[in-house]
Amino acid sequence: MNMPAESSPFAFPKLDGSNYTSWKEDMKVVLMDRGCSSFITEDKPCPEQATEKEKFERLPAEYDHLVQTLYRLKDEEFNHREVEKQLVNEAGRIQLKQKDLNLDYTKNAYTVGSFRLQETSKKSSERSGAKRNKEKKQAFASETSFCGTNQAFGVSTDWNHFLIDTAATSHFCYERDWFRNFKELKTTKALLADKKSTCEVEGIGDIDFIVQDIKGNVKITLKDVFYTPNMRRNLIRGARMDIAGLKIIWSNDVMHICHSNNEYFFSAFRRDMFYIVSGYPLLDSVMYTSVDLNLIHKRLCHVNIPLIKDMCKNKSVKGLEKVNIKINNESCIACNVGKATSLKKNYVYKRVTKSVLDKVHMDLWGPAPVNSLGGSKYFLSIIDDFSRKIDVFTLKSKSEVFSIFKEYLSRVQRELGRKLKSVRTDNGLEFCHKDFEIFLRNLGIKIERTSFYTPELNGIAERFNRSSMEAVRTMLQDSGLQPRFWAEALHAYVHTKNRCSHKLTEGKTPMEIWSGHKPSIRHCRTFGSLAYVYVPTVNRNKLQPKAKIGILVGYAVNRRGYRVWLPKERKVVESIHVKIDETKNGVKTLFGKVKHYDYAIYQLDQNLNNDSDCRAQDEKSSSPEKPSSLDISTWIRLEKPRKKSKRIDVYYYPPSKERLRSINDVKMYCEKNKLEFDANQFNFKPTKTNTRFEEKSECHNETSSDSVDEASFVNDIFQHEIYMTEIPKTFKETQISPDKEKWDEAMSEEIKLMQNRKVWDLVEPKSNMKVLGWNHCQIDVKGAYLYGNLDILIYMQQPEGFVVKGCEHYVCRLHKSIYGLHQSGRQWNLELSEILFGLGFHQNELCNGLYTKSNCILLVYVDDIVVFSKSQSDLEDSILNIKIKLEITELGPVRYLLGVNFERIGDSVYLHQNTYINKLKTRFKNLPRRRIALPLKVSCILPDRVKENEIIETELMRQIPYKTLIGCLSFIANRSRPDIAFAVNTMSQFCNGYTYHHWTIVVDILNYVFNTMYYKINLSNTHDTRLTMYLDSSWGCKLNDRHSTSGYIMLFGNVPITWKSQKQKCIALSSMEAEFIALTESVKFIIWYSKILKELSLTDFRMPELYCDSQSAIHFSKNNIENSKTKHIDIKYKFVRKLLHDKEFELNYINSKKNLADFLTKPLVKDKFLSVIKAIFQKYSVTDGAECWNSNELVQSLNESISLVNFHDVAEVTALV
Repeated sequence: MNMPAESSPFAFPKLDGSNYTSWKEDMKVVLMDRGCSSFITEDKPCPEQATEKEKFERLPAEYDHLVQTLYRLKDEEFNHREVEKQLVNEAGRIQLKQKDLNLDYTKNAYTVGSFRLQETSKKSSERSGAKRNKEKKQAFASETSFCGTNQAFGVSTDWNHFLIDTAATSHFCYERDWFRNFKELKTTKALLADKKSTCEVEGIGDIDFIVQDIKGNVKITLKDVFYTPNMRRNLIRGARMDIAGLKIIWSNDVMHICHSNNEYFFSAFRRDMFYIVSGYPLLDSVMYTSVDLNLIHKRLCHVNIPLIKDMCKNKSVKGLEKVNIKINNESCIACNVGKATSLKKNYVYKRVTKSVLDKVHMDLWGPAPVNSLGGSKYFLSIIDDFSRKIDVFTLKSKSEVFSIFKEYLSRVQRELGRKLKSVRTDNGLEFCHKDFEIFLRNLGIKIERTSFYTPELNGIAERFNRSSMEAVRTMLQDSGLQPRFWAEALHAYVHTKNRCSHKLTEGKTPMEIWSGHKPSIRHCRTFGSLAYVYVPTVNRNKLQPKAKIGILVGYAVNRRGYRVWLPKERKVVESIHVKIDETKNGVKTLFGKVKHYDYAIYQLDQNLNNDSDCRAQDEKSSSPEKPSSLDISTWIRLEKPRKKSKRIDVYYYPPSKERLRSINDVKMYCEKNKLEFDANQFNFKPTKTNTRFEEKSECHNETSSDSVDEASFVNDIFQHEIYMTEIPKTFKETQISPDKEKWDEAMSEEIKLMQNRKVWDLVEPKSNMKVLGWNHCQIDVKGAYLYGNLDILIYMQQPEGFVVKGCEHYVCRLHKSIYGLHQSGRQWNLELSEILFGLGFHQNELCNGLYTKSNCILLVYVDDIVVFSKSQSDLEDSILNIKIKLEITELGPVRYLLGVNFERIGDSVYLHQNTYINKLKTRFKNLPRRRIALPLKVSCILPDRVKENEIIETELMRQIPYKTLIGCLSFIANRSRPDIAFAVNTMSQFCNGYTYHHWTIVVDILNYVFNTMYYKINLSNTHDTRLTMYLDSSWGCKLNDRHSTSGYIMLFGNVPITWKSQKQKCIALSSMEAEFIALTESVKFIIWYSKILKELSLTDFRMPELYCDSQSAIHFSKNNIENSKTKHIDIKYKFVRKLLHDKEFELNYINSKKNLADFLTKPLVKDKFLSVIKAIFQKYSVTDGAECWNSNELVQSLNESISLVNFHDVAEVTALV
């Protein structure tokens, strides 16, 4: 039966004998579309004149069953359409059967079809994926398979396609990066349609997919998608759409998916018997249809743009599929700055090796101008000649080269199963020593070395050193990180360099040639980006952050993950649980600005190896003769308010970081650097007012000169707060510092002072002389230590930068002590004592800082001297005599000394620390403020102290300045505020194991101090010159260790001069023992103070009194009685009996309600606490009319006021004067 061509659905000209060529191609298209392409490859087709019967007879034997079926058809049913349909279906069945017989069930040979999940676990409750309900089980009953051509089954579909499979049991995807909410599965497998083989299911998650539909892009979300990396196609389960209420309509090879209300959703188009959905995934809210080429450039550590384009065309790696190479890339500023070179030279590279490890090139770079984070100074590069794979190793010394190479050799030979044949190096001593040569020869490895003065013979390694340092410099410039991150940048560059193709590797990457697998760069991210590192649950509590903020600095070495620098912890961590924000620079986000270092200073592009083998030097670029145009956009303008006036200074910072203060400075800078100068581009007039300036406050006279302005530490635009600040440590660093002029001025002033004091003279060095380094430390007081004479012979080298011309080889023989010598402090004290002895002063035997002379008393603390005298003339004579011997500066009447204020109000003198407290207000201005009435509440419950070995150092607790604040409060409590002594002493016991609860209590103590700044001690209330001490103890008050607390306060008249609250060192077994221990400590201090007062020959001196509220302790001190309850008391405490017997003091009983020391051992209720405070302090909130007082008036008003000194710390004897 004839089938006219006109009736065929694919109309094309009839074969007439002259159009065979075109007819043949058209027929091929039809047969391939129908899945019958094998017909033209097997038997010869029938002639056109043949009958239908002849055509059937020429069919292969596999079609016999179909022929018999067609013969049984009725005449009206036997037409060409029906015959064609039956033939196509039978051909598909036969091909699928043949494919099943020949199918390779290896790991990588899985094809599409219908799947059923197969669980290895017996319990249904452990099944992974979506819940299986009854309705879904019925929907999954059908297991019909797809049939298609070899082309459809033999190759994988495009990476951005999904196939709609109505027989699949779930959604399947082989792209791991597409998933979100991903969960790993270990026991789940997918069963293929043949029910014989399985495919591993490694996880489940959701996928957001953008369908590229004819009516626009449509977003769909696939829930519970199984991750099957070994499958060849991505599948969408058709039954899921029906369960979701969607309608499916087939029409003209198109599957239309609509909502339940018949609203159009999207379409799938038939291709090779499959309905395919095309689009792209949404990963981290970024559409992968067009990936920015500049972003890939940064991710790959600033490799060349043409290389990236070639890799995209050749598909060298995974992850560049959607990079748009047609868009013009922007010029990379960091590359232009970091990779600028002279005129390019044409090098000819040849690869003569035929396999990996035939030859490797080695070279050592260093020493680096700055050490890396790990302290490395060098790096060893080893490059395989065939694959161009690079391995780098950072070293601390050259001696590590040999051991590193042996480790490398063992690893690569085990990894590849091959032997190294040849090594090419230069003539550096790290490669030329005997052990290295013997090792290589014993292994049969050929040694190739370059000729002298020809580093180009090792050009591959030398070229890598140059390109790697260009990349490192560029990455550091772009990220804003310090030069000490050069090793991290280097390893990140090598990681990406091995995944980029080389022009000699024919489009393949070094990693692919080395390992045989095509690498992926989908994990690569921009160096220096902001990163968030997840903190595991075991390392944090429920209220602490779940992530730490850091800066991406590379990729993990021996595990999957990233390397992230945590600035606050000052360490690098490796983790796979990292979220990276490439849109934000880590340094700029964390520190507010990026400091662009002048990396030319650090010479990162030069090989600094000073071996006997001379290295080739870079060509010197000639400077242009014409002035270059000035780019004002690269300059930074800064307005800096002054602290003590309303004036605002304006500075300009060029890229070289010099500070230009005026238009003349700018002009000189432009002339020096041959830049075009245009005064109209610069504006040195401030554009804002100084809002920081405030009127004088209540205590302006005391606080203005010493107030701390934290913002002044970060005014320089190139400084990063704390983290990026670098103080010069050597003379060379001062010469490249932005503040070079200031450093030069300070050093010149110090050298001039030493010359005037004749600290040294120049002598020729002796042959056996040991020259010590010269350490310099700047202090506020000029040259105190320089007065000390040395009694031993010490030499030092001449200060760098101040070497005397013509005497360069001379050394300095020291005559005076200088800062940095261990004996400087003692030599100064001996020199001062000799001077004062010569002036007639006598040193107190009990207090070395106290000197007396007739009507004068002199107190010394290092280089601070205070002179007291009853006569103004005697005072002036003493100062004049001291001035003759020493270079001193008169500061006038005492107002502020060693952190303590002395304020005169009327006829009285008051002691307080308002200046220091105001500094704390500024320093801790971000802490919450509260109205606190008591430093420590009675009901306050303190957690047990965390043991030091059990501390879990968390990010939050490390940020809390607990120890700093405790130190500040202790300074106040020991000098002017006994009311907080017990609270501070209690909280200081948690410095090695504090919690957030402890921190809140310490903040409350600080707020209490802020609220009670008006508490002041009246030093003039000394009508009675008798020493009186009150003591107390709290037995077993420490619940965690049961130690007791001792406390005492000593009064001179009615003025408190010393007090203390401390934890007892031993555990008392009774309240009497605790009281007796406190009594013993109090006796030692009152005896010491009474002897000082006797030596000062004060009038009306009487025996000191001690008051104790424990009658048992008093009786035990007075009576020599021992029993089983007191035998264990240490002998050292029993010396109290002897002193009491010798009538060195009086011991009396006092009721606990009247004991002033009660507040030093336990927290008190508000009423009792305020009654004690009223007896100690005078309250003044207004200081208007306060006058300064001189030393003579002080002595008169205090009745020999030297007795008021708080001698409880000998070194700080003047703290309360």
